[in-house]
Amino acid sequence: MADSCTSEKRAPFRLYISTTWDGSHFDGIFLHNDGQRSEKAGEFAAEVCRTVKPEGYFVVLSGKCSVSGYKQDLVKRAEPLIMKEPLKPWITLKKNIQNVKYLSSMVDINFKQRYVYVDVGARSYGSSIASWFKKQYPKQNKTFDIYAVEADRHFHEQYKFKKGVTLLPYAAWVKNETLVFEINQTPGDENVEQGRGMGRIQPVKSGGGIVGSVDEIQGFDFAEWLKDTVSEKDYVVMKMDVEGTEFDLIPRLIETGAICLVDEVFLECHYNRWQKCCPGVRSPKYQKTYGQCLDLFKSLRQRGVLVHQWW
Repeated sequence: MADSCTSEKRAPFRLYISTTWDGSHFDGIFLHNDGQRSEKAGEFAAEVCRTVKPEGYFVVLSGKCSVSGYKQDLVKRAEPLIMKEPLKPWITLKKNIQNVKYLSSMVDINFKQRYVYVDVGARSYGSSIASWFKKQYPKQNKTFDIYAVEADRHFHEQYKFKKGVTLLPYAAWVKNETLVFEINQTPGDENVEQGRGMGRIQPVKSGGGIVGSVDEIQGFDFAEWLKDTVSEKDYVVMKMDVEGTEFDLIPRLIETGAICLVDEVFLECHYNRWQKCCPGVRSPKYQKTYGQCLDLFKSLRQRGVLVHQWW
């Protein structure tokens, strides 16, 4: 719309009004509703009727997915979420992969136009793309376009000559901006791959026996990229391991409606889990709780998204 104005107050609505004005009425109004209820819906409707001319148009865009009975049935058939916090999550969550009911093992995906795997927080090529997705995920003999989203420059060289894999050397984020990226290295670990800690999009915090360095990286609006890259006609699988940033990215995917484009999600949720090294001591790296992680998984399943607990 070439001529338009916008109103984005603290309300469940974002209003876009065309400015072709005949002195008393607008010729059209676009409304973006994030799925919340308004206590003044009646007043709002009356105002729309008052300001839109009889030949005009009123369009409501919703960020919520339509949850069909079919999607709800698939979610019900999925493995149950682990409701009780594991005392040894490094064992319990890893074993849980054996219980996963893959979507492509439950339904026929042959009618889809394209097949896409998005690995958000891919790390090395062998970390999950080669070791898990290529070897274990049931693909029904389909060839998948693979996108590896990885901000850590240490791993970029590995993707240069990988056929069928597109590297996005940035950090998945809620908007396009420069970020501070923390890189950790465990002292004394000679294996660079295993000793190199996961990067977090936040300032460096000292302590915990971890040596850290800071990199400036480019973050990009992952939800908007997803909407530009795939469509509802595609079969889209996403793995997300982003060191706590899932609490920013998942709400953004829901808000924009981009989550509706994803058929299956493998999500590692980061919380103050019990430490392997020190019985009875929680990790100080993350502030979220296991209960908050469960809420994140439940919110996705309630929207008809087949999400699995990843490790």
